[in-house]
Amino acid sequence: MGTQGKHRLGHGYWMLFASVSVSSLGDGLRLVAMPLLALSLTHSAVDISLVMVVAALPGLLVGPLIGVMVDRLDRRRILTAAHVVRAGLVLCFATVIVSDRTALWQVYAMTAALSVAELFAESATFALISLPVPPELLEKANSRFFSARMLTQQVLGSPLAGVLFGVAVCAPFFAEGGLFAVAALVSLLIPVLRRPGAAAEPQAPPAPDGPRPSVLAQLREAVGIIGRYPLLRTILVSEMVLNFWMLIATALMVVYAKRDLGLTDTQYTLLFSAAALGSVLGGLLAPVLVRRLGVEWTMALALLATGLSRLALGLTTGPWLATATFFSCGAAVFVWDIAAASYQQRVTPNHLQGRMLTTLYAFSYGAAVVAALTGGLLSELIGVRAVVVVGAAAVLLIGAYWLRLALRGRPPSTGALAPMDAATVS
Repeated sequence: MGTQGKHRLGHGYWMLFASVSVSSLGDGLRLVAMPLLALSLTHSAVDISLVMVVAALPGLLVGPLIGVMVDRLDRRRILTAAHVVRAGLVLCFATVIVSDRTALWQVYAMTAALSVAELFAESATFALISLPVPPELLEKANSRFFSARMLTQQVLGSPLAGVLFGVAVCAPFFAEGGLFAVAALVSLLIPVLRRPGAAAEPQAPPAPDGPRPSVLAQLREAVGIIGRYPLLRTILVSEMVLNFWMLIATALMVVYAKRDLGLTDTQYTLLFSAAALGSVLGGLLAPVLVRRLGVEWTMALALLATGLSRLALGLTTGPWLATATFFSCGAAVFVWDIAAASYQQRVTPNHLQGRMLTTLYAFSYGAAVVAALTGGLLSELIGVRAVVVVGAAAVLLIGAYWLRLALRGRPPSTGALAPMDAATVS
């Protein structure tokens, strides 16, 4: 990350980068510690899969409303408030664990509450990233941002969570709460962000004449953006199918790793570290692939690689190949995420990005809820390994569809994108 790159991405981008990197380390602790805590309370695959259900429900039920709030209010303050709320929730939960009175319903309640706060933080961050960054550098900015988040979550957070969980069940949660508090302090230092070349830095989009549009009208405006771009609709449908099958396996991964693969707690956490290291490769590849091949080819290659990696995971019996599949899957999924996020930011006016993202999330989380419910039932009928294999086949089918789009010779989508709006918001 040379001086010239930092200058072009902007000081505001790097302050946002620092804040979210710290909070992502806290997220990494919870991603491992919460399933391990749930597994210590129940050995039912259905009960464990319900953790994924309650994590996805807020995005499905209130996600679009959160997006409207993010677009109406100061996004920097929303980000800070979200970190503060998460710090308070996790620290209170850690004290409950210390009392040795933890119940499964408390795990569900905490997961849901943290998901709501995380929605505020993620939608605000998504909209803020594109402000200090020139449009031609969005893939680069998202690559570095997502890479740092993945590395802090998986390479640092996941192994640390396993170690802390072995010391004391409450330890990773106390550490997570402290990290959220630090992230809140850093987010207070984020300056008012503006688009490069903008002459002014207003705190919100210019107010329209007359009364402010209703919440329903603002939601329709976001849906209109999705309907305007065929490729955006294709990304949405693909992500729904991808989330459905991928999250079935994800919801049951702790069960699959411990029962079918016979992994220890340390080996289980190393799976996520391998995925994070793979994401570093994906972060390097994504900007190059999008620039040289276009969105369709990039998406096709990413999905096909994801499907093949998951298929290998479903067929393996040992820890080393499982770790390798997480590495390759992490790289492929990362390429998809960066390409999709950059396209969405580029074609969506900034004052709509909060509700546009949460509207997309609502569809994806709907698929996640069905996936978590279906996954638990399917695992009881055919076994977790078979669920992983079927999911891999579904991802390969999506990849084949994108390959068909690419082979039809459509022009690269990056060459015909709508210009980003000139409004500056914070």
